[in-house]
Amino acid sequence: MALSRLGGGLFKSISKHYRANVAASLNEFGLKYDDVKIEHDEDVTKALGRLPQDELRNRARRMKRAFDVSFKRKSLPPHLQALQKPLEGYATPLIEEAKERRVERELLNTYN
Repeated sequence: MALSRLGGGLFKSISKHYRANVAASLNEFGLKYDDVKIEHDEDVTKALGRLPQDELRNRARRMKRAFDVSFKRKSLPPHLQALQKPLEGYATPLIEEAKERRVERELLNTYN
């Protein structure tokens, strides 16, 4: 019992520091977490296809800015980093929906 409580607390502490490090790395380039998800995944591709045009445009601009900043070997200015919300997702609900639909379709096709 005590060991599981200690392990849970340790896991929460490590995950909190990991989230902070990921957020700092994304802030450095002005990206959001959903921007760096792998596009070769079928669910992510379908979710990106369902995004509104303005969100796709914003995503493309963030990616171009990140490439530019990376190429120049600099980071985003601190005043712009403060405005970023890197862990705020815009495609996560759509990705989850696409995954649920794919799993359901696979289950339906299993018994045919």
